[in-house]
Amino acid sequence: MIHPFELHRPGSVAEASGMLRELPDAALLCGGTELLQVMKMGLARFEHLIDLKRLDELRGIRRTDDGLTIGAITTHRELERSPLIGESYPAFVEMEREVANIRVRNMGSIGGNLCFAEPHSDPATFLLAANATLELATADGRREMGIGEFMLEALTTALEADELMTAIRLPALRPGEQVVYRKLAFVERPAASVGCKVRVEDGVVREARVAVGSIGDVPVLLDAAANELVDCSLSDLEAAGERAAQIIRDECDASDDINGSAEYKRHLAGTLLRRALRQVAEGATHAAS
Repeated sequence: MIHPFELHRPGSVAEASGMLRELPDAALLCGGTELLQVMKMGLARFEHLIDLKRLDELRGIRRTDDGLTIGAITTHRELERSPLIGESYPAFVEMEREVANIRVRNMGSIGGNLCFAEPHSDPATFLLAANATLELATADGRREMGIGEFMLEALTTALEADELMTAIRLPALRPGEQVVYRKLAFVERPAASVGCKVRVEDGVVREARVAVGSIGDVPVLLDAAANELVDCSLSDLEAAGERAAQIIRDECDASDDINGSAEYKRHLAGTLLRRALRQVAEGATHAAS
């Protein structure tokens, strides 16, 4: 049973920020798929909930000069069904289709998912690999921040007390660039996940980003693993992928949980990286043919 609370419906981002500043013990409500669950379980109690669902400025997907901007209260279902994202970022649509279940995707928002900072988050790992940035706002102004800076630890973000997320910005993919996301999920949350952003030119990897998630408290970038891939030809990518996977198994922080031991989850992440790189090679070969 949920402890009684007072519901507030601000008319603007500035008003919502002001409520966070003025109301004691308040929380933001978007889809509520995570927040209401922990409240029902008695793990959290709030006297005030600030409902953002009527703020149209936080909803929707639009193309910009440098990529895509996604409103923070846009639902997972809206994202997976978006023709604009499907055209620009097909891997993002594929990832969203596998988030939790249809009920969660219908109700849950992308911003709420990121702000809850649950360690087993599909979008956080994908967006870190894609080098997305977040727009955060208070009544006094706005700032931008990368996913890696935003996620501090499990269930903890860099949001200030009166701050809310307003948008996610995905940079446009350049020629020869692709993002691939692979995961292993035993139920509805990933036990291990890997995102790769790779740019291939003339059959050679010119740039790479590797993000690993769901095996520790927050998703992380592994520069050492990515560096193994740079300047590698597609024909040698499998061998380079094995070296990068070994870096994950040796160096990536992980923790024991219901999904398995830290060692097992590092092994899973390394295997997922190798599978992701096979998909990168297939995509690059197809694009060149």
